[in-house]
Amino acid sequence: MNDAEGVRQASAKPHFFLSYAHMPTVGSRNPNLRVSQFYEDLCEAVLQLTPLPTADPVGFMDETMHQGDNWAAKISEALATCRVFVPLYHPRLFRSTPCGQEWYTFAQRAAKSPGGPAHNTAVVPVLWVGMREGALPKVASEVQYNHSSMPLAYTEDGLYALMAQRHHQGLYEQVVYKIARRIVDVALETVVPVVEPVDFTTNPSAFPSHSPADELTIAVLSFKDSEVPEHRDAGWYGALRTDWQPYVRGGDTTLADKAAQLARQCDLNPTVHEFDARVDHLMELEQPTGPGVLLLDRWVLQDPARAALVAEFARRNPAWVSVVEPWNRDDPQCAAETANLAALSDRVLRRRTGSARPSFRPVAGDHLDPEGVPTARDFGLAFQHAAIRAQKAFKERALPRPPGGGEPRPRLLGAFGDLPPSGPRGGRPGTARPFDNEDDESDRGGDNDA
Repeated sequence: MNDAEGVRQASAKPHFFLSYAHMPTVGSRNPNLRVSQFYEDLCEAVLQLTPLPTADPVGFMDETMHQGDNWAAKISEALATCRVFVPLYHPRLFRSTPCGQEWYTFAQRAAKSPGGPAHNTAVVPVLWVGMREGALPKVASEVQYNHSSMPLAYTEDGLYALMAQRHHQGLYEQVVYKIARRIVDVALETVVPVVEPVDFTTNPSAFPSHSPADELTIAVLSFKDSEVPEHRDAGWYGALRTDWQPYVRGGDTTLADKAAQLARQCDLNPTVHEFDARVDHLMELEQPTGPGVLLLDRWVLQDPARAALVAEFARRNPAWVSVVEPWNRDDPQCAAETANLAALSDRVLRRRTGSARPSFRPVAGDHLDPEGVPTARDFGLAFQHAAIRAQKAFKERALPRPPGGGEPRPRLLGAFGDLPPSGPRGGRPGTARPFDNEDDESDRGGDNDA
């Protein structure tokens, strides 16, 4: 070991990395608050047991990051320097791709430890809920987690049960102290080399692959800044259609990135695409490959060709693809055009044989509210509800085979890129109707009317 490596190892921080699966919000309640409380109690206990400098962070938990931080970079840095990896055992943990990637990233460091990985795992599991041994993946079952020194109530029901029942407060404090003691002992007994951070999201998961229902497609239907029509402010857009930022003009985080982070909190594995690149995939009725959420910019519907594409999507009506319509009430242009573009959206997404499908209404607020999803805060809850609903519909789908014959399936690929410009920046929309079959009474959608 050279001097530089010695300095890096001597300054390894944080002391431990807490890996846990985010719980989706339930109404106005945050189900992750008890995890945060446990993290703070554990940090205090570890601090009491070590001579750590007060300037050094005791632990790392992703919710402790400041708003605007690059979450992936911060997590990757912590995984490259922490001494002990502390996973919270819960069924959601082992279904979470990001949690599996965190475990794999730390294990790569541990594998290079003196003495080899068998003697230096530096993993201290915490039973958040009671777990049957057969429910654990191989990588987790190989780690000692059910210590005889722990109270029976903890080993049977987990730490969450102790926190939720007031009469177990003393047992909870006892378990937190024992976990802290174990973290400190492992940190002293093992040497996990500090490495240069590697983007943990590029690594495979340490857990077995999960169901296609966990693979979420996030499709963005919006403009590039180079194709925004003359009457629309291009400051809300970027070089790619997925760079749309409807709530923060010129912000650092795109709406698609925010959506992907929200999806991961629901234990989904998201991928982000431009809508035109995935439209055939999203409209597949016979062999769909997973759930999806479409983030729809209503301004795009002023383009007749793009509105026709969305209308065809709505006509096929895949129940496992939800639509969220962000609509910033603080954007003066949006405020001025709320009624017009809400009516246009309703016309394009409404099926001709009946009322608008729930999948194609604003997910937040009353179904008659023309604002769609008016704030960034509303978007967080709306998106997670849409993603979970899409996943549930995919799991429960009963796909009728579309009737044969009739007109040929429309050609969808290339519907965006080949449009002739009709304005200075991609064209002021014309006055043509958004789709030609406005009075078409056929119904070949993906599910039945409710």
